[in-house]
Amino acid sequence: MRVIGTAGHVDHGKSTLVHALTGIDPDRLQEEKARGMTIDLGFAWLDLPRPDGTVESVGVVDVPGHIDFIKNMLAGVGGIDAALLVVAADEGVMPQTREHLAILDLLAVPAAVVALTKSDLIDDPEWLELVELDVAELLASTHLAGAPIVPVSAVTGAGLEELKRVLATALTDLPPRRNRGRPRLPIDRVFTLSGFGTIVTGTLLDGEFNIGDTVEILPARRTARIRSLQTHRRPVQTARPGSRVAINLTGVSADA
Repeated sequence: MRVIGTAGHVDHGKSTLVHALTGIDPDRLQEEKARGMTIDLGFAWLDLPRPDGTVESVGVVDVPGHIDFIKNMLAGVGGIDAALLVVAADEGVMPQTREHLAILDLLAVPAAVVALTKSDLIDDPEWLELVELDVAELLASTHLAGAPIVPVSAVTGAGLEELKRVLATALTDLPPRRNRGRPRLPIDRVFTLSGFGTIVTGTLLDGEFNIGDTVEILPARRTARIRSLQTHRRPVQTARPGSRVAINLTGVSADA
């Protein structure tokens, strides 16, 4: 299973694009909806076509673009397989575009696709071409040089199917996730659900988790037992490497 993470400047349309691609609104907090700005990590998923005609369910992590929430962005892109770098066609490269790209480069995220959002606002094809050249030049000094650039509009739907196809190709070209048998899940969200207790979420980097497994939470070195597992809101018996996982834990509180 693969995971895509968004990146890009504030207000360039990352969450709107995720919603258009998946049908899921990644902005879950009331404050996010009131301010029209992503603050915390959001999660969604979509089915992408494989070359053999089947589809693959891919997780999507939507990160905030504002500089004040850069630590949340860092938490979101850890362990992703590919980045969806979002650049608004009407503004082009902006400060957080550069900052997020530097983080992707530092973390050696294996692949990237650039979405030029808000392309419906551009009437001049020469302007769009200039923005594409500017983005390509920015990418050239990173290990993501040559990443495909796809103009899209979340409003009209233009380019969305092409973007899905390009994302699918980028993921297909990656080597499979290796399973070394050492389950590790960097936790990016913790909350309590009435009737269930403590829930943690993250991207499983290695190994497998099974219902009933005993796990250790670091750095507190607390132990807990896995009561249930979900991937993309579907119950599963086993979580495998690369999965976006929600784990219901017993024997530990959310503030432990």
